[in-house]
Amino acid sequence: TKEGLAVARNAMEPDRSIKPQLQPSVKYIPGPAGNLALRIFKPDTICAVVLQIHGGGWSVGTAASDDIQNDNMARTCKAAVVSVDYRIAPEHPFPACINDCKAAAKWLVNNALKEFGTDKLFISGGSAGAHLSAVTTLYIRDSLHAIAKVRGVNLIYGCFDLSRTPSCRMATDSTLILTKKYLDETYELVFHGWSQEQLRNPQYSPLYANLQHLPPALFTIGTLDPLIDDTYFMEARWRLAGNKTFLAVYPESPHGFNFFPSQMARAANKKMFQWIIALCEKND
Repeated sequence: TKEGLAVARNAMEPDRSIKPQLQPSVKYIPGPAGNLALRIFKPDTICAVVLQIHGGGWSVGTAASDDIQNDNMARTCKAAVVSVDYRIAPEHPFPACINDCKAAAKWLVNNALKEFGTDKLFISGGSAGAHLSAVTTLYIRDSLHAIAKVRGVNLIYGCFDLSRTPSCRMATDSTLILTKKYLDETYELVFHGWSQEQLRNPQYSPLYANLQHLPPALFTIGTLDPLIDDTYFMEARWRLAGNKTFLAVYPESPHGFNFFPSQMARAANKKMFQWIIALCEKND
């Protein structure tokens, strides 16, 4: 519903009372539909560049939604964090979001060294942002032929099968955060008129793609998340294709848990940052 969407979008607005320590800048690059905004956190020392893709069910949120997390990542990992303000549904029908993320990736592959002094790249995102991160990683491999520049992919409770995995289909209205009603409404809003077969197209559902020759991936999931199958299935396929994976499973944690003020959130974020730092420091 329109009202429901407005409420969800309001909830994803960044908390203006908490100010990031680094001042983000906005850079406009050519996108598929005119100028595309990149929101950039730049620490003094830069060892890598993280292309960060925000979540929100492809229909909610902006590049500013994750400001506090991105500021924290930039300072802790000594990485420039570049968050892409992709177009969202229903105003911009899917896959507009994918095309914008591809444009941001292409710009980074071509300009990271000049802009940030390094072309070591990471791709990172949560929820719908993890889905877009996986799709973007495949685009860097297949179309830009630049996968060697990507050191790691940080995939946080992503949705990797748009036709919905068993755990996603079994969500109820008592499921925390991602209720059955919310999931059904989001799918109806974003993928209205798409058949199961269209949704399983590897271009849109990375679970069905050829996953060979990809960088290491860190998969993060909570056991109370209805997208748990997506993470388990995708991690297995990523690993079976011959790539390195790390699977971090957090007990009694729902979708989006790493944004909560909890010990589990701190542990998950610390793990992600340590993983990025370790890969960043690794010499070829």
